[in-house]
Amino acid sequence: MKERILDVAAEKINSYGLKKFTVDEIAAELKISKKTIYKYFKSKDDMILQYFEAIISSDKESVEKTLRSNSEFLEKIHQIVYSNHKYKLPIKLLNEAKLFYPEEWNEIEKLKKYKLNVIKKLLEEAALEGKINSEVNLSVLSKMLEKISDTFVDYDFLIGNKLKTTEAIDEAFKIILYGILNK
Repeated sequence: MKERILDVAAEKINSYGLKKFTVDEIAAELKISKKTIYKYFKSKDDMILQYFEAIISSDKESVEKTLRSNSEFLEKIHQIVYSNHKYKLPIKLLNEAKLFYPEEWNEIEKLKKYKLNVIKKLLEEAALEGKINSEVNLSVLSKMLEKISDTFVDYDFLIGNKLKTTEAIDEAFKIILYGILNK
């Protein structure tokens, strides 16, 4: 039952945002009482906390699975950037989380740093194997990736440039991997 409640909460969060969904809506959709919901969750905020915990843990599991795979390093990087997590996390929710749920936002930031460190290690391994141009300064590249990753969650930038997150990521990859000069 707890999982079903959290699944419906995730749908409501994705539709209405972190602040605007209600426990009443969840109870009505599941045809259960609020009292039943509160057997599993202390509060609406506890539900939000567990929503973020599910996203973060499933994202990390996806990264670990990717690292164990036999994929080439570029495919691994792509899979890590686009890693799957239990619930879709719309960009608009990130701004709301940053404003109203700082602890959850800090966990998202930790996840981002974790993924950047994993990518940096993959790049270092690829450099040792001669798969990356030896003239590339991996420290600079890692810093670029870190700064670029902030762009992917900048709702105003994405909206202002009529980009989806995936499109922005693809464009950044294209620039990093293939450069800006005509061939």
